[in-house]
Amino acid sequence: MYQINEKLSQIKNGNYQIQVTHIGDKRRSKFCSYEYYVTVKYKIIDTQNPDRKTGVTAPGFGPKPIELNKNREDSFMFFDDQNFDDALLQILTVRSNWINLEGYYPKEVA
Repeated sequence: MYQINEKLSQIKNGNYQIQVTHIGDKRRSKFCSYEYYVTVKYKIIDTQNPDRKTGVTAPGFGPKPIELNKNREDSFMFFDDQNFDDALLQILTVRSNWINLEGYYPKEVA
C-alpha cells in the first residue's frame, strides 16, 4: 500500500491527490474463474489546502462537488494475469486525472 501511495504522490497533475487507506482481500467472481474483486478504501486530499471540505465536480464522482478527506470505498475488478499493483495504480491514476484535469468548480447561481 505504501508503494502505491508513493507512486500516486509522484503523479503531479494537480492539487488533488488520492491516498489509499486500505486494500481488502481478493474475492473470486461467481461467474468467471479468472477474475476477482478487491475493495479499496481511499481519500481524496487537497495538497494546497488540507482543511478544505469540498473540491471540484468531476466525472465519475456524481453531480455534487467531491467531499475531501472522507473515506471512500470502491470495488475494482482484476484479472489473474494482471499485476495487481500496476492495475490498481492505473485505475487510481485515471480517477486522479478525472479530478485534476476534467474537474471543474460549479458556477454560483445568482
